[in-house]
Amino acid sequence: MFWWSVGRVMASSEELSYAFLEAHPTDAARVLERLTPESAAALLQSAPLRLASPVLRQMLPLAGARCLEQLEDSETIGLLRGVGAQAGVALLRHFGAERRTQMLAQLPTALTIAYELLLGYPEGTVGAWMDPHALALPSDMNSGASLERVRQAKDAPVADPYVIDRNQRLMGYVELADLLRADASTPLTRLMRPSPHRLPAQSLLDGLREHPGWRESSTLPVIDRSERLVGAITHAAMQRALSLEHSTPAPRSAENTLAGVASAYWFGVSALIQAVVSLLPGERKEGKP
Repeated sequence: MFWWSVGRVMASSEELSYAFLEAHPTDAARVLERLTPESAAALLQSAPLRLASPVLRQMLPLAGARCLEQLEDSETIGLLRGVGAQAGVALLRHFGAERRTQMLAQLPTALTIAYELLLGYPEGTVGAWMDPHALALPSDMNSGASLERVRQAKDAPVADPYVIDRNQRLMGYVELADLLRADASTPLTRLMRPSPHRLPAQSLLDGLREHPGWRESSTLPVIDRSERLVGAITHAAMQRALSLEHSTPAPRSAENTLAGVASAYWFGVSALIQAVVSLLPGERKEGKP
């Protein structure tokens, strides 16, 4: 009788969780963002794909990508198909190069082409050499939750975290020293400092040798055309890229040219790609409705 009762309680809890995911995907995304990546991934893994995908789509891409890193390839592929092209690309931008290549190789051909077009940055640009694991904190967090997120960020570079809005636009940064000194309930926006120096992902590295931002920091944020944070680049990475570029002729392959065009026309093609991807057959997790 005891174990039967425990089973009933667990089943009821699972049903309530799924009902919350289905009725309030945006609120559920906010909750998952505050969990450890392992805990959030466990919930996404257990939920039916039709419930997990809308929640993942509403999560900040950096937090969502950390969840996907905890899952098996087959589960990640299913979720990447479920979230759609634009959200999927935002997630993939925060994957490491090797993992991203593995995922693209397993996606349907049409979706792979769409992702590669939108992900591509030509050689010699900031985007090709940035670190996608820049630590970013939502602006609506408080100091205590932010500090905990910093402690959990094992693979993020050691630097002051950036602050972003719900559209992932860069608002500024917060110094770790300020986070440590502040009361746990202090809103992050009260500690935030402006980021006057930000590098467009499409800009050429060769023109950034004397950028004034390097006089203030060894790491600068990288943004896309909509001011969304997509990563960060260090001065050392820039120097290494330029030394390699000047010692070896840069390849001028058709893929690089196509990637450059795609990057320049992000907003023009994204809607079309979304329409094409929406015609692909859906995929469900095995044994789940």
